[in-house]
Amino acid sequence: MKIKNIFIILVFLPLFFSSCSDFLDIKDESAINPKIWDNEESAKLYVNNIYSMCFTGFGGENPLGSPAGLSDETPDMGSSILLGTLASSGVTMFSSASYEAIRFVNIGFEALNNSELKGAARNRIAGQLYFFRAWQHWKLVNIYGGVPYMKDYVSFTSSDVLINAKRNKTSECIAYIKQDLDSAIALLPAAWVSSEYSRITRAAAAAMKGRILLFYASPQFNPNREMARWEAAYNANLAARDLCLQDGYSLMSTSVAVTEQWPYGFDQNLIFRKKKSDGNTEALIVTPFFTDVKMHGYENSVCPDEITTGGAPGNTPTWDLVIAFPMKDGSLAFKYNAATPNTRTFIGNGSDVTKFYLNRDPRFYSTIAFNGGYYQLEGNTSRRQWNFQFTRKNTKVYYGENTTTDKISTTGFYCRKMVDPTVSRANMGKSTTDWIELRYAEVLLNLAECAFEFQGNNSETGYDCLKQIRARAGIEAGADGYYGLKSSTLITPIELTLNERRVELAFEGKRFNDLRRRNMFTNDLGAYIIKLNGWKKSGSGYVFGLKNIATDSIMFMTPARRDTIKLENLYKYFTLTAKSSGPLVKSINYLAVTDPTVLQTSMIGNYNFFDIPQNIITRSPALDQTIGWPNGKFNPFE
Repeated sequence: MKIKNIFIILVFLPLFFSSCSDFLDIKDESAINPKIWDNEESAKLYVNNIYSMCFTGFGGENPLGSPAGLSDETPDMGSSILLGTLASSGVTMFSSASYEAIRFVNIGFEALNNSELKGAARNRIAGQLYFFRAWQHWKLVNIYGGVPYMKDYVSFTSSDVLINAKRNKTSECIAYIKQDLDSAIALLPAAWVSSEYSRITRAAAAAMKGRILLFYASPQFNPNREMARWEAAYNANLAARDLCLQDGYSLMSTSVAVTEQWPYGFDQNLIFRKKKSDGNTEALIVTPFFTDVKMHGYENSVCPDEITTGGAPGNTPTWDLVIAFPMKDGSLAFKYNAATPNTRTFIGNGSDVTKFYLNRDPRFYSTIAFNGGYYQLEGNTSRRQWNFQFTRKNTKVYYGENTTTDKISTTGFYCRKMVDPTVSRANMGKSTTDWIELRYAEVLLNLAECAFEFQGNNSETGYDCLKQIRARAGIEAGADGYYGLKSSTLITPIELTLNERRVELAFEGKRFNDLRRRNMFTNDLGAYIIKLNGWKKSGSGYVFGLKNIATDSIMFMTPARRDTIKLENLYKYFTLTAKSSGPLVKSINYLAVTDPTVLQTSMIGNYNFFDIPQNIITRSPALDQTIGWPNGKFNPFE
């Protein structure tokens, strides 16, 4: 059964709603023919429906809003979560829709147990069901803390059971998730046939277990830093790494030919352009896309307006992200300026901000499109991206192709990450790049963080993981062979690791969860990386302008002439003026009470663990509300 059939074959499941009005208000399963479970191929059709219910489109899933917009990756400040103004019942993921997939999983277990399917075929189906039961419950636990963990099939007519389902403790949910993922690891195959490349493997389940236990050990869930949790997370991620290697997963090479337009020798975007079925050794969990079957419009949403059919580009990188990438030798490109709270200063290339783009980590060029740099789009390898302005004869002049400010990058930079450089303008909404939810690089980053927490700052396991990632990226090894990781004594290994996650996984939907689980909105990560609350990220960018308008404006008004400027000489022509946030732009004010004792008496809201919507509480009174919110009784730290 080809994986394309997840999207093009409809499973005939007559849908009848029950009369219950609780959080498990689910559809009637009585019309499902039990005979489908006697054959693996027909059982896969049922499982395909669960894939579609649990895995979202390109960009991943975040029930709180845009993953990039909720973080420091973009200047977007539209979220009430970042402004600290989210009202009660504002997060509605705790719903019948979320539990519907869990119900279908448990229906599958019940039917599988009564079927004639045996042996390896049965194991493959059961392994997928175990994975998705853990996956779907984890999405809820990450948002709310403990929730009712539905391990058993419950008939849709059992209104009493459904209405009176209580929340399991967070610790109980984690234990159940571990059990389900351990079962998935034991039952799933090491690989599927290439036509079914996006099905879950045992290594993928192990990697997900490692990610979840990392989260559970992090300060959001573990304010008292219980070392047993870090040990469990370390062991899980070590096992995930070893199983990945055993099953053929590894960091994919990003080496490319050096050209005038691409002199860096490495291109991280190769990881996203190569499908798992074509030999991508890094992709563990993917959502597949196929021409004329299932497509997305990522390029249309992030590329410059002169290329797309849309409006202002999304995912415009902040200056803070721009300088987070290290230098080519692995040394830090920024420092925290204690005299100016919530600001970081560029210190690379002699602290000359106009040279920000020179001698950087090759991942910088794969992620950030900057003024005057080569940015291949529509197959044009010689295309250069211009985004500057100046005032000439009392008239403000804008470049590139735009003549107004509402359709150019607001930070001075464009997103290059995961962009397919061959897609034409006519096909900007028809991209087939797969979404990679979890890749081997994250397994190494998860292991590195756990190693430094559990083994200490000198953990060679931690450094080895980071060295592998930097070596693949194309960073220079240096005389000590540590790829710049020990070039500064001012930053701790944990800070280094979180910054490495930031640049390696930029725009992959991971940054907000990292900020949240490490309490980086409300607490300093260390002396070098400080909290985000108080930062006005809408001003995080630069306006590029000409240094010598009188002599250079004619040249830069002529595309054929400005495109002859050598890349290494761009800094000679441009000034960079930091954008002002302005008096009306509000700073980040993410609400998180990180002390469980204080949270017991607080009712102002807590974004580390959200409240269950009141309409759900009313319909299912056995559910206790989360502490930190009005009428809260449930402690998510237990």
